[in-house]
Amino acid sequence: MKRINIVFVIATLLSLAACDELLLGEKQENTPVNNFEMLWGDIDKMYGGFAVKEIDWDSLYDVYRPQVNNNTSDAELYNIFSKMLGQLDDNHVSLIPTNTGLPVYQSGIVGRLGTFTDFCLSAIADNYIDSLKRYSATILYGTLKGNVGYILLGGMEEGISTYEKAFDFLLEEFKNTDGIIIDVRNNPGGIDQESVYIAGRFATEAKTGFKFRLKNGPEHDNFTPFYEYTVSPQGKTQYTKGVAVMTHRFSISAAETFTLAMREYDHVTIVGDTTSGAFSDMTSRELPNGWVYSISIGDWRSADGTSYEGIGLPPDVLVQNDSTDVANGRDEALEKAIDLLSKGK
Repeated sequence: MKRINIVFVIATLLSLAACDELLLGEKQENTPVNNFEMLWGDIDKMYGGFAVKEIDWDSLYDVYRPQVNNNTSDAELYNIFSKMLGQLDDNHVSLIPTNTGLPVYQSGIVGRLGTFTDFCLSAIADNYIDSLKRYSATILYGTLKGNVGYILLGGMEEGISTYEKAFDFLLEEFKNTDGIIIDVRNNPGGIDQESVYIAGRFATEAKTGFKFRLKNGPEHDNFTPFYEYTVSPQGKTQYTKGVAVMTHRFSISAAETFTLAMREYDHVTIVGDTTSGAFSDMTSRELPNGWVYSISIGDWRSADGTSYEGIGLPPDVLVQNDSTDVANGRDEALEKAIDLLSKGK
C-alpha cells in the first residue's frame, strides 16, 4: 500500500514554486533570543490567518518568550518553537532545524496524522480499473466499472500547456462515459492558476471559484483587496456530465482551491473526507541559526466569502475509508463515487 511520510509532504510543499520563495532578511547575531524574536516577529508581520483563526499572537509571546535565554539549547529551542507554531494549526507552517539532527516539524492536521492510511493507489489499480495508464508525471487515468472515467491528479504544477493537451486527450477518451471521477487524494497542491484551468475543462459557465488577499503590511489587518479567481469554460471541449471530485485530509493547497472551484457547478459532487485546510500561499524564511521555516501569507476564501483555513473543506458526501479495508484492497469512497455517477445522482 502506498504511504507518504511527513518529511516527504514538507519537502514537496517547500519545493512548490508558486508557494515558496526564500526570503533572506538582514542577518542577525545567532543567539537563541534573536532566533526567537525573529521567528515571532516575522510571523507577527507576515502571517495571514490570525483573524480567521482567532489567534492572539501577542499572548503567545508572553507564554513562550520567557522560556528562551541565551543558554537555551537547540533541542530546547526546537521544542519551544514547535509548541508555538503548533498554536497556528496550519499545514503550511513548518520548521526545518538544519544541521541539528532534529526532525522537520509540521504544524496542522497533516503533522498530527503523519501518514495517511485511507488511500492506496495500488488497490485502485488492482481492484477497480482494468488498466491504470500514465499520461504524465502526475496524471493517471483509466475506466472504472459503471462506464465511469477515472483521472488521478497527483499535483497541480505541470504547466497549463501540459494540462491543455492532457485534457484534450482525456475528455476525448472519456466522451462516451456516464461520468468522470477526479481523484485529488494525496495531492500536495501546486499552482492556483493551473487548478483553475483544469476546473475550466468542466465548467458550464463563468463563475467565481474562490478569492484571496495577501498580507501587505506589518499590522494583522494589513491586506490587499480581495482578488477573485474566475473559472470559465476552457479548451476545445468541456465535460459537463456528472463529475465526482475525491478528497481527503492530504488534499492540500491548490488541490483545495481546485475543489473550491469545482464545487460551484451543479454537476459536480465532492466525495470522500474533509480536505487539509491549507489554502493560502506560503513563503519561507531563514533564521540566524540557519533553520528554515514556512508560513502562510494570505487569506483564501470560497466564492461566498467563507474561510476554511485550518478547518478544511467538507465533502458533499462524507465517506471516511477504514484503514483495514484499504489495506485489504477496498476503497469505499471510490465505490460511493462510482455509484453516484452510475446512477446519475
